[in-house]
Amino acid sequence: MFKRIAMPTVFVIIILIVSTALYARHSTFSCISQFSIVRNINTVNTRSEGLVFVDLNDEDLLINIDGLLTKNNKKYIISRTLKVKYKTYNERANLYKILHVRTTRDDSDNVNDEIANDLLFGEGTNEKLIFIKKVNGDVILFGNHTFPQYGCKRR
Repeated sequence: MFKRIAMPTVFVIIILIVSTALYARHSTFSCISQFSIVRNINTVNTRSEGLVFVDLNDEDLLINIDGLLTKNNKKYIISRTLKVKYKTYNERANLYKILHVRTTRDDSDNVNDEIANDLLFGEGTNEKLIFIKKVNGDVILFGNHTFPQYGCKRR
């Protein structure tokens, strides 16, 4: 009698634990936000503003960015979608190593990839890192490895 009750109970508990773990692991975070970035580093002046859409799960980050960019008085239109594959690099520092980036550009996008990637991920090291931090489950901060440049609140 005990085995008849114990076995189904254990089976149900295992299914609940596995399904909860799978749901939590594949939860996504989506948001849309305006952004504005002004950087003056040495003689390079960069200003960008527009809209960013973010969809994040445990392995992929989808970024759609549309806006205007000015770099040293030269004006560009940025309109692209990036699908970023990443893995944990330093969890305590909220840093993740970028494994692969697939970029889809709109016809109006006239920014070269080096400028756009610098805007999103920063420049410097060969090993590209991205900062990603969820705050209270409602806000995501992300940007280059030195500082979060973008913030987005779940709607």
